[in-house]
Amino acid sequence: MADQSYYDFASSTGFSVRLGSTKNILDKETGQKILVMKRLLCSKQGSPNLILPPTNGTRRKNGVSRCGCLASIKFKRIDRSDKWVTDSVNLDHNHPFTTPSKIRYLPINRSISHTSKILFSLLADVNVPVSQQAVYFSNQLGGPENMGCMTLDINNMVRDDRIDLKNYDVDLIVEEFEMKKLKNAHFFYDLVKDDEGRLKHLFWADPTMIENYKLFGDSVTFDTTYKTNVYSMVFGMFCGVNHHRKTTIFGSAFLKYFVHSL
Repeated sequence: MADQSYYDFASSTGFSVRLGSTKNILDKETGQKILVMKRLLCSKQGSPNLILPPTNGTRRKNGVSRCGCLASIKFKRIDRSDKWVTDSVNLDHNHPFTTPSKIRYLPINRSISHTSKILFSLLADVNVPVSQQAVYFSNQLGGPENMGCMTLDINNMVRDDRIDLKNYDVDLIVEEFEMKKLKNAHFFYDLVKDDEGRLKHLFWADPTMIENYKLFGDSVTFDTTYKTNVYSMVFGMFCGVNHHRKTTIFGSAFLKYFVHSL
């Protein structure tokens, strides 16, 4: 496809690309949508404040940030065929390119091969830390410049694999909660899944918690000062104080922990 040439150009020049707008039309015969236009943007297009608004006047520094770069390229399909043409292009960037020594760190140049994924999964199964996996992989390939990925990429892959492999635990806990509801209709739980059907958030409260909330729920604190578990989820509790000035729990939750990288 024509856009691959632009990805290759960006990869060698020193900037990253992300997908911008697209346009689809409906094929009346098949009822399927056909992609007829796509626009690729420089990854630094847009305002930083629209991504992560500053909190209390401070903002964590990032190696890559958006600065309103308008460089882009637009491709259009010719008459629903497999042929694409460049409709418009803007190659003017308002920022310096990544230096040759650091080009390999750009997201567009980072990927983990299928074989490497199998290796990292096997090492993770025997509890080899990600940092040591990265060192081993780097030594095998003759240095970090030949890895094609970063330690962060390996960590994210291992985290996602753990969530996928242990997704059956979600069914087990739902089954357990359903059993509790059969025994006591006042038991409550609710969950949210992502687009891939993986657990995102889980909340539950037993009858005692609900009753305590009715009695002492004038002031509620949501406490998430607990470490994330192997599912990359944070455990949180809705807490209050009873008439004996003792902490009482009104409900509990598991929340998916996200790390955003610009």
